[in-house]
Amino acid sequence: MQRQPGLFDQHDVKASIKRLEKVPFDFYYTYECVINGEVKAHTHKIVDWEASQLYRNLRRTHGTHGWEAPFRKKLEIDLPGKDLMLLMGTIHRFPHQWLIISLIYPPKQPPETSQQISLF
Repeated sequence: MQRQPGLFDQHDVKASIKRLEKVPFDFYYTYECVINGEVKAHTHKIVDWEASQLYRNLRRTHGTHGWEAPFRKKLEIDLPGKDLMLLMGTIHRFPHQWLIISLIYPPKQPPETSQQISLF
């Protein structure tokens, strides 16, 4: 049974916190958009915690050389096969550099399903 440390018990809090290891790679999505009839390619860095944790879990289960194939399958095949949405954001130091801060991937709806029901 896990016990939540006390609010003012600093020793208990410090002992229970684990430092998250830095991922030694940067991951990016490249995609194309049609803007005013012109195709433009965009590349954005993925800083999503879930993608980093996927790397850590796959490296632990598949080893240092076997993690890449299942990682690529998840990010290049599985997620784009769903209704993938990229939640974008910036950071204070680089306000013009857009990052993918979260990957949202609900299942795709069948095309015949109405996306919005009528109010009346």
